[in-house]
Amino acid sequence: MKKLLILGGNATETVIVEKAKELGVYTIVTDNHEDWSCSPAKEAADEGWNISWSDVEELAYRCKECNVDGVLAGFSEFRVENMIRLCQILGLPCYININQLNITRNKRKFKDLCLSYDIPCVREFFYGGDAGHISFPVIIKPVDRAGSIGINVAHNMMEFEEYYDKAKSLSVSGDVILEEFIDDGVKIDVYYLIQDGNVLFIGSNDTVMYDNRYGNEIMQNAWTFPSKYETDYLNKIDGKAKKMIHDLGFIDGYATMSAFYKDGNFYFFEAGFRLSGEMSFNYYNVHTGIDYLKSMILYSVGDKKEIPTFVEVKSCDEKRNFTILNFFGRSGKIGRIEGVEECMSLEHVISFVSYVKEGDVINNIPGGVIKKIAMCTVCTDEEEEMKMVLDKIKTAYNVLSVDGRDLIFEYSFQ
Repeated sequence: MKKLLILGGNATETVIVEKAKELGVYTIVTDNHEDWSCSPAKEAADEGWNISWSDVEELAYRCKECNVDGVLAGFSEFRVENMIRLCQILGLPCYININQLNITRNKRKFKDLCLSYDIPCVREFFYGGDAGHISFPVIIKPVDRAGSIGINVAHNMMEFEEYYDKAKSLSVSGDVILEEFIDDGVKIDVYYLIQDGNVLFIGSNDTVMYDNRYGNEIMQNAWTFPSKYETDYLNKIDGKAKKMIHDLGFIDGYATMSAFYKDGNFYFFEAGFRLSGEMSFNYYNVHTGIDYLKSMILYSVGDKKEIPTFVEVKSCDEKRNFTILNFFGRSGKIGRIEGVEECMSLEHVISFVSYVKEGDVINNIPGGVIKKIAMCTVCTDEEEEMKMVLDKIKTAYNVLSVDGRDLIFEYSFQ
């Protein structure tokens, strides 16, 4: 039986554990939590190690000792970097190298690369001591962080100075990128699978955002598949994106790119060559039979020959409705969680992932990232069916504080 080491034990990594087990792979999860209740994936795995995923030397020693066949990082660029280092030491397959990773985790490098391939990007501002030339509102980001960490929108100079300093402090390199805040466009993600050097377009989605009444936090309410603008993307950008990904030297792997669609044009701002947080492999598995999580696991443990050869899929004419819905939590101690099993049992619900448990404390920092507490994936054939299922989920799922307060942010997706 092949052995896979998974870096990180969060609830998201339980999905990797479950898929690997389905494939007959022995799973080992590692992080530095000695209390395994803090590491749901470690509890779900065949084996757990209390070793930080950043302690590459110790992990290499244990991997050799236990005859580990492959290493896979989950949903973090930082873990991907350690996966690359560990695979280099052990001589194991790795779908990405450090140069490729550096392109995706540095937003400015990615935008420069896009522009060299005539792929348009979001307008950038430069701060040289005063922000008089900057048009507000402006979005402020650490140049090298993901997952909305340190990202805020400034509407005036007072906010600008506060958020600029915060983003700079959260940047690994101390660098900040300033971009036009596009609030009248639609965020779109596109997805590619790379097999034997062939770059295959596999789909797209639109992002439904929360409005800004809760402050400056960027919260993604839901993703809907496929994007309403997929045909336009295929006509205008797809060929350029494929050439860019191919020229980066990928042989096998998976890539996402994010843009805003406004007034008939696309404006790109970031990419990722790792598993993406919305777990879109659920959609592609249902819609096309392409399970890129399965592909990445098999590749990691050296079973590339077991990976099916896929063909490119154009989903823009597909009428199936697919929604991935996020839930965010208000600050407080969780006393009771209701309805998870009921939601999971609903027809058309593909998955329901809970990121919190009873007794957990949600402590949102003003201006910081709001705690994501659950994510639900729904697939229907009709739009009315989708609305009915979402209404049932809204009624069934509740997270209450110890004093009975509703801890779920307003459910606004319709």
